[in-house]
Amino acid sequence: MRELPIELVGVVVENVSSTSDLLSLRSVNSTCHHLATPHVFREIHIRNSVQSAQNCQSILASPSLATHVRGVVYDHRDHALFSLSPTGVQADSCDELEIAMLEEALIEAFTSLPGFKNLESVVLNFWPSFRSQCGTEIHENPYWFTDRQTTVLHALHLAIKSSRIRSLTMNNVVLRSPACYEFVSSVANSPLHHLSMSVVANSVLSDWSGSKILNGSLGSLLPPPNSNLKSLVLRSPQGLYHSLNTQLRSFYYPALETLVLENIVFDPIPSADGIEDFIIRHKASLRRLELRSCSSYASSVDIPIRKWSTIWKRLEEELASLAEIVVSDDTHQGYALLDDIRGYISHPSLLVTQEDEETYLQFSDRVNLRTILAKNDL
Repeated sequence: MRELPIELVGVVVENVSSTSDLLSLRSVNSTCHHLATPHVFREIHIRNSVQSAQNCQSILASPSLATHVRGVVYDHRDHALFSLSPTGVQADSCDELEIAMLEEALIEAFTSLPGFKNLESVVLNFWPSFRSQCGTEIHENPYWFTDRQTTVLHALHLAIKSSRIRSLTMNNVVLRSPACYEFVSSVANSPLHHLSMSVVANSVLSDWSGSKILNGSLGSLLPPPNSNLKSLVLRSPQGLYHSLNTQLRSFYYPALETLVLENIVFDPIPSADGIEDFIIRHKASLRRLELRSCSSYASSVDIPIRKWSTIWKRLEEELASLAEIVVSDDTHQGYALLDDIRGYISHPSLLVTQEDEETYLQFSDRVNLRTILAKNDL
């Protein structure tokens, strides 16, 4: 390694992705140390433990390391499946002092993020367990978990006010009352260009709370209207999301170009608060719309449902600037019903009709044709 040209050593370092391998390379000699350091600290991970949060502070205290940090990831877990009440797992008896120490360490770590002058992205993963100071994995009561989630979100929003963060991803968010997130509205002219929020599905919340309709508004954690946000992803990967209080009427982002929705339920009657009108409100700027497994909702089998053919026709008429519409081939949009026992389920008597399919294809063809003509005009 000592005799290799520095350019070749640089190529080797560029092609190493494992952090442990990069750390080993960094210890070989001064040249490897110099070349590997930016890659080791480009993305730092904060686990759900006091020690990990304190390690973040140690990196921040070293300007030669902090300058390389571009991304922060909180509590990433490979192949983990979210559950508020895992089958066969009882919530452990939590030491309130230890929880308080963890929250204090996390608050200090996240409010200090502006110290990473080149920080561009933050990913938050929320899990209802944490690592105790003796190394034990502690499964929490959902109430403790949701309180800590709110604490971390509050600390991060304080940091966003004075940072260069451009991308924020939040996974496994349990949406609470808007009153719990008043700190979001304090971030005037948010610097975020990209926001992705993955929320906990109604069915998962139901397993814990017993309520079939409990879920907060997506608007609770959306940034105040601003001209910076260009990309927005709203997902519910574990099942359908629906709230009786969507409350989206006050949100408008004039630069929004990309909108992705997954497992989001459309209301039966369009309103300024609903997701359908939210899409239409951004017709001047929206260029890419992606819908994955979304559903149109009927409150009962006796109430007429809003057909997807009607929704597609409206979108076709209104979204005159759209350049791309994406609907996954294996996850067509459907119809949802609120069942007293099972919660939100596929409507038992309504399937996607040929008219729905044909109207979507007409909409898609029109968007594609418009895109082709626009390219030919260049």
